[in-house]
Parts: sequence; structure tokens; C-alpha cells
Amino acid sequence: MHCNICGGNAFLDMPKRPLARCAGCGSLERTRVAALHIKALRLAEGAHILHFAPERGLAKLLQGIGGENYRAVDIAPEAYAGVGVPVGAFDLCRDGFHLKPDSFDLIVHNHVLEHIACNYTVVLTQLARSLKPDGVMLFSVPIVGDDYWEEITRPDTINPERFGDYGHRRHFGRAFIADTLGMLFHMDAAYDATRSFPADVLRDANIPERLWHGFSGSSIFAVRRGDLRI
Repeated sequence: MHCNICGGNAFLDMPKRPLARCAGCGSLERTRVAALHIKALRLAEGAHILHFAPERGLAKLLQGIGGENYRAVDIAPEAYAGVGVPVGAFDLCRDGFHLKPDSFDLIVHNHVLEHIACNYTVVLTQLARSLKPDGVMLFSVPIVGDDYWEEITRPDTINPERFGDYGHRRHFGRAFIADTLGMLFHMDAAYDATRSFPADVLRDANIPERLWHGFSGSSIFAVRRGDLRI
């Protein structure tokens, strides 16, 4: 097995996730699944790409495709000083209203929606409408347990016992994917990575079999503007 982003074959353990992080580019299971989708899209050179909270490995991959049309952004760009690409400031709760329709071939955001202190469905709608007609949005969210929780409040009042110490505002649960994300986009009722990629491809990219079936924080959702249900 090897990292399908940087080609490395050394992986580091994470809590309860053996050999999860690439020692070379820092990729995790979700970023490697996202890379599989990106490469399968066969985007043209110079594609217009918007990348939130840019992971180091994916940023290099996407900049290599988009060149000057690749845009990496985050609400706290200083946190990505070492990512290797310029990162601009972007507040999804405010700046999304200014995105032009039909602008992007690809939008990527992994484990971002749980942090935003506003209506995440409006944010996703804005992003989807900024896609070109054949554009794709790839994203993932933490999915642990069954229930959905949300708490939009001041940062100093977030309950760490409920949401952890990561500044999360919501918790996506397996039992309510159809009633949350599935209310906004037409999507499969169950997650099965083998519908998109053969088992040997997933195994070679060091995606554990336990993540192939069923929603998890490593599940990548791939949606288009036409998948919007509203």
C-alpha cells in the first residue's frame, strides 16, 4: 500500500486508527479517498478549484491541476502557513453570499461544516450554486454514532463534554444523514466506497475495509449543482 497523494509508503498511528496518517504528506483516510475522486474526475489543466481548510497533500495535488485558478481559503489562514500554497481569508458564514454562480469546476472541504457558526444548509447551497453545470463538490464531515446535534452559541460557551475540544458546532450522526445532508442533496441512502472504486484500489491507498461501507468521518460526498433538492 502507498499514499495515493504523495506516493509514500510509511504511515503513522493515530488514536484508535493504526497506520492512518501518511508520514510524508500527512494525508488521512478521508484525504486519500478525496484524492481518488479528484483523480477520477480527470479535471482539465487550469480548472477552477476552491479548497477550504487546505490539507497539505491535497493542496499540492490541486494546485498542480488548477495552477493560478486554484484558490485555497480558510477563516483562519494563518493556521495554514506551512501548507505550501497561499491561503486567503474566507468566512463561510459571510463570504459565501459573494460567490458567483457557475464559477468552479471543483470545490473541496473536509471536516469544515461542523465548525461553522451559522446555517450550514445555506452554506452548502451557496457553494453548490457556485459550481459550473458539470462541476463537483467533494466534502466530508465527522460522523460518529447515530444522533445529530447542533449548538450555535458563543465560542466561550460551547459544551466540551458534548462536542469535544475542537470548536465543533454540530455532530452528524449515521441515523440522520438522510434527514440532514440528504434533505439538501439527492444522494445514496447508504455509503459504499466500492461503488466508486475497486477493492484493490482502496486497499492500495490504505483505506481500511471498515471504512468502505457505512457512513463515517472518512466518507466523501460527491455532489453536483443538479443534486440540490431546493
